[in-house]
Amino acid sequence: MGVKLQELIIKDKIDYSTLERKIVAVDAPNIIMGLFTFAYKNKSYSQNELMTDSSQRVISHLYGLLFRINFYYSKKIFPIFCFDGRVPELKRIVTKDQLNDFKFTKNWYQQAIKSKNFDLARNIASSKEFLWPNIMEESKKLLNAIGVPYIDSPSSAEAQCAELVKRKVAHYSNSQDFDSLLFGCPKVLQNITKSLKRKVQNKWMYQKVTPISIDLDKNLKALNLSLFQLIDMSILIGTDFFPGITGIGLKKAFELVKTHENIETIIKKQNENYDFSHLSNDKINEIRQIFLFPEVLSEISFLRWDIPNPSKIIELTCEDHTLNKERVENNVSKLSKNYLACKSVFKSKKLVQKALNLE
Repeated sequence: MGVKLQELIIKDKIDYSTLERKIVAVDAPNIIMGLFTFAYKNKSYSQNELMTDSSQRVISHLYGLLFRINFYYSKKIFPIFCFDGRVPELKRIVTKDQLNDFKFTKNWYQQAIKSKNFDLARNIASSKEFLWPNIMEESKKLLNAIGVPYIDSPSSAEAQCAELVKRKVAHYSNSQDFDSLLFGCPKVLQNITKSLKRKVQNKWMYQKVTPISIDLDKNLKALNLSLFQLIDMSILIGTDFFPGITGIGLKKAFELVKTHENIETIIKKQNENYDFSHLSNDKINEIRQIFLFPEVLSEISFLRWDIPNPSKIIELTCEDHTLNKERVENNVSKLSKNYLACKSVFKSKKLVQKALNLE
C-alpha cells in the first residue's frame, strides 16, 4: 500500500544525465510489482489477465527486468536490488507459514504440469500462495544470470535501500512508494522508466512520466517537521503497519502534528473528535521503532556487477519458460553492450573502483 504523502512532498524533476555514474538501490518488490503492467505495445493487463506462458506462469517480470536493467545500464546507472525478508507482525495479513505454503503449492503446481492438468496448473500459478513468492524467486535467479547484485534484507526492502543510501553505498533509493522517506532515506528516485507515459489506473488515459528526485532534508525543512513527526503524521493517515484514523486525511494530519507536535498529545486533545481506540501507546512505539530503527544489513561488502550470462538467461526465460528466444537474445546482446559501456564509465571514476570490485 505505502503511505499516501504524494500531495505534500516536494518533487524535483531531473534529467537522466544527472544520474550517470550513480548507484541506485532498488526496492525490488515495489518495482517488480510495477512490471506486472508490462505488456505488448498499446495493451494493458489486469490481475486476471496477466501475461503467462504455456506453463501457465506469469512472465511479465522476466521481460520487464531484462528491459529495466538494460535501461539502467544505458543511462550509466548501476542498480542494487533489495528484497523483503521477514515481514513484521504488524504488516502480516496472512499469519500462516507463507514459506511452507509456497513449497507446498510449488510441488502441487509441478505435479499438475507433469500430469498435463493445465487448468489446475493455471489456478495454482495465479494463487496468492504461489504467484508472488514464485515471482520473487524467479526474479532473483534472473538477476543472478544478468550479473546484478541483490540483497535479501532481514526485514523491509525499503529500509535496506534507505540504509544503503545513508551509508553512501548507493546514491539513491528507487521506489514508487514514499515509505523510504519514513525510513530516513536521504534521496529517493521515482518514475525511472524508458516509457514516457503511464496508464492511469482504472482509466482509459495516460499521463506523462518525468523522472523525479525527492530530498528528505529539503522536505522536512519546507514542512518544518522532524522525521519523528513525519512518521507520526503517517501513522494517523495510514501505513503498511496501521490503517490510520478514520476522518483524518493528509491535510488534517499535518495540521494536527503542527499544532500538537506528537500523537500522544493529539490523542489527549482530540479524543472526543476521533476514534483512537485501536491506537495504543505500545502500537505507536512499535511502528515508530520499525521506521526509526529498522532491521537491516549494515555491512555490505559483497557487491559485484558482472557481465550478463546469455546461456543462463536463455535457460530461465526460454527453456524453463517459453519466452520468444529471438527477442530475448536481441535484448541480451543490447544488455551486454550497455553493461560494458556502463562499467567503463564507472572504472574511470577511481573513488568507486574498490567499492564496485572493478579494479
